[in-house]
Amino acid sequence: MKTIKFDPRIFISPPYWKCPNCNASESFGVLMVRDNFYIRRCKECRHDLQYSLPKLNKKVIYIDQFVISNMMKSLNPETNAHQKGTLDSFWLRLFEKLHSLCKLQLIICPNSCFHTDESLLSPYYKPLKRMYELLSAGISFYDHETIKRFQIHEHAKNWISGKSEKDLNLDVHSVVHGNINAWQNRFIVSVNLQYGKDCTNDLRENREKIREGLSEVFNRWKSGKNKTFDDCFEEESMVFGRLTLQIYLNYLKRYTEISLGHIELSANDIFPPPAVIMIHEIQDVFKEVGILDSDIRQKTVEEYLTSPSLKYVPFIRISSMLWAALARKATSGRKKPPNQGMANDIEIISVLLPYCDAMFIDKECHSYLKEKPLCDSIDYGMKVFSLESKEKFLEYLNGIETKTSKEHLNKINEVYGERWRAPYTTLYKEKQQL
Repeated sequence: MKTIKFDPRIFISPPYWKCPNCNASESFGVLMVRDNFYIRRCKECRHDLQYSLPKLNKKVIYIDQFVISNMMKSLNPETNAHQKGTLDSFWLRLFEKLHSLCKLQLIICPNSCFHTDESLLSPYYKPLKRMYELLSAGISFYDHETIKRFQIHEHAKNWISGKSEKDLNLDVHSVVHGNINAWQNRFIVSVNLQYGKDCTNDLRENREKIREGLSEVFNRWKSGKNKTFDDCFEEESMVFGRLTLQIYLNYLKRYTEISLGHIELSANDIFPPPAVIMIHEIQDVFKEVGILDSDIRQKTVEEYLTSPSLKYVPFIRISSMLWAALARKATSGRKKPPNQGMANDIEIISVLLPYCDAMFIDKECHSYLKEKPLCDSIDYGMKVFSLESKEKFLEYLNGIETKTSKEHLNKINEVYGERWRAPYTTLYKEKQQL
């Protein structure tokens, strides 16, 4: 049996001060950093003191998976692109700026389930995971189905009270794990879960089904020459509610067949699909306002999910407009249908855009967001960038830094040291503390 011993003083980091208790010089270092305070401890006498930290107001920036991938390749000597030297130098410059601003406690780049799914399909899953976790500092968006459910929950309350067009209270703090404005700790704790081949195979099969579905929809769009953008938007905005009801009814039918013993229970039947959870939550909303009869309540749910008012739900409005923009391209002569990545991009943008200060996304989706009426109708006070505006994105990031007060920079030096702001460019080259 082996015994492992370690010196607890290894957790005490610079910058060091003179200890106010024992007067030992260069011994009173930083033990830990928490949301709004940090603790110093003396290496010699173990004396502790807690110091408060000022409030932060970090910018929330969403970085698309292809950006994560290119920044990883710019740093990782194990990738073919790095070895060939074919990468644009922009990706290294972007990483250096993003990570420096993260360490200065000025921005946060939350990761999402989209990052995880896309990374699992790559041969570089762990390096990609390390990149997006570094920039997120432990902050992640809830999964997209949960965020949709939150929006529907609030909108259903507005609808039943006759205020379906009322803006929702979109608070980023309610859709992320962790405290966005917390002062960052020096250490990142990460767990590498083991995903089997079944998981990646399911992801690939789902992407293929989406590709086939998009091809069918694209051909339908091409034949609808007389439809206007508004026609397409209204049509797309009704899809979500009707599909949710259909999935719910199919689930009830299958559940009945299982209960009667007509079919066997499978692993996929253990947990209900998101549509079922959403409808149950809508029923709870209507029950809270006094609709106690279950039959009347179910009819009210059906009325709600088939009403045009759903177009005022942010994720439905954004996604419907993007799909309508694609339909407009199809009717105006576009020959190639969108690939499966487009559906993923639209899902990301429609769910996360309202909660971000800035996004760096795919060029095609960015171009649609700049078109009318999208640019006028989808405005949440945030900025969108893509490869076509990559230098403007760097200018935007530089602007965040230049507005930083001297008091804030002095506090950074006090807590982390003057060398802290340097980006971690050796991320894949050596094992070291951040």
